[in-house]
Amino acid sequence: MDQRDATEEKASAPTVATSEHRADVGPGPSPAPRRRSKWRWVRRTFMLLFGGVLTFFLAAELATRIGVHRGVDPLAGEIDIFLVSNGVHVDVWVPAHHDVRDWTTWLPTEVPLEGYGYVAFGWGERHFYMDVPTWDDLTLAIAARAVLIPSGTAMHVTAYSGRPIEHDQVHLLRVDRAHYEALVGFIDSGFALDGDGRPVLVDHPGYENNDRFFEGRGAYHAFRTCNTWTNNAVRAMGKPASRWAPLEHHVRFHLPRNRGVGSR
Repeated sequence: MDQRDATEEKASAPTVATSEHRADVGPGPSPAPRRRSKWRWVRRTFMLLFGGVLTFFLAAELATRIGVHRGVDPLAGEIDIFLVSNGVHVDVWVPAHHDVRDWTTWLPTEVPLEGYGYVAFGWGERHFYMDVPTWDDLTLAIAARAVLIPSGTAMHVTAYSGRPIEHDQVHLLRVDRAHYEALVGFIDSGFALDGDGRPVLVDHPGYENNDRFFEGRGAYHAFRTCNTWTNNAVRAMGKPASRWAPLEHHVRFHLPRNRGVGSR
């Protein structure tokens, strides 16, 4: 092999990159942009959730202050109705016996109304009502399901021997006959009824021996809560109420602070 052939063979051989050549090519792709993109997505999701929750509460506070039936006398009428809060939920108490509706004949005998003076109604998320007898039983999964996922409902009915004990969380309203008829019709609409127009009892023992659960009508979700239902009951009575009331204090905002004590 002469010198020219050796030179050609050397020229055709692959060139091995030196450190100097590698420096010219530059570094390979860095994973940093992918990590930045991931955290950007997390931040945006968090901001959307936070903004949604903030908008929800701001809208609720605004709707509460707009109100309906403003200026109506909450004690104009002859039938005593009570709104009673447990700090989270507000029940509607109505007379157990009245010629507009005798609840002892409309409700099944499982609700022991004989000899009782008042019956309380509440509408709410089915599993929350039945699986959370006390707040110690509340779990994050139950709370999230009740608020985020439209779900089935139940009516909770409790018999009481008489008027509620005077307390800061008790509010007395008085209604006339026509508005009591409207309230009874509204309460009826919360029940899922059988073919005979009777409430459907749920196979659940209740919390005590004076209450039972019934199948409810409609779906429960963040925009239609147990307190929304109670606020709509006040609206049905033609009394001052919030335009929309997803939380307990929204229901009570327009109610008289009379501790359940009326004046003639």
